[in-house]
Amino acid sequence: MKKTINITLLEFTKLLKKREFLLGLLMAMIMGGGMTYGAYSFPDSFGVHNVIAFFGNFASILIMFLAAKSLGEEFDLKTATFVFTSRSKRNQIIIAKIMSVALANMLIGLCGGILYDIALIICKQSWTVPMLFGIAGKEILIYLIYGFAIGATAVMLTCFYNTTITPFIYLIVLFWVMPGILQMIGQKMTFLEKVMNYVPFCLSDQFLMYQDWSIKNITVFIVTGMAFSIVGMAVLQKKDL
Repeated sequence: MKKTINITLLEFTKLLKKREFLLGLLMAMIMGGGMTYGAYSFPDSFGVHNVIAFFGNFASILIMFLAAKSLGEEFDLKTATFVFTSRSKRNQIIIAKIMSVALANMLIGLCGGILYDIALIICKQSWTVPMLFGIAGKEILIYLIYGFAIGATAVMLTCFYNTTITPFIYLIVLFWVMPGILQMIGQKMTFLEKVMNYVPFCLSDQFLMYQDWSIKNITVFIVTGMAFSIVGMAVLQKKDL
């Protein structure tokens, strides 16, 4: 356990130092700031709640990229053989990769929470100091759970495809494109709509953008993340590196 934690912290530090992470977070904050200005300038037609929704929409692309790159870059840079034949067990490395993405998402969530707090204040909404801290804490938790599920999905896909770009494309399609398409299909097929309530790809918008963090949604993301983690570890154990 201690070794896994140490590897996780190393991977987390490596993610934070990536230029893509810093630039992506800056862009998400700039776009979110634009939405905050929109909420301030047009309070009647643009609610404050849209600030965190738009921030989540922009941030989700960064999250998917980081998740795909966490393991994918080892294959892209031809370092996978060295990494997975070191003293660390393959399962430890997989867990560390996934958890480092989840930890990085906590920082993204904190930035989103701060942005939402600022929007509440400048738009002259009712607020208290405990409320502002509560909002930041909620965003950190939401992004942590979302990051865990995305990280596990990306690592599992990378174990099959041994690259960054293919898992990234799959993540975009599954978590960014498919929710809207499946929701339209679900409106015409009632039985399918009920099934989609337990599919993380269909719940991603509700969870990240619209802040619906019900027990059911949290459970779906956690269980999915654990299942995909196990599949990824099983595939990697059999892979000849």
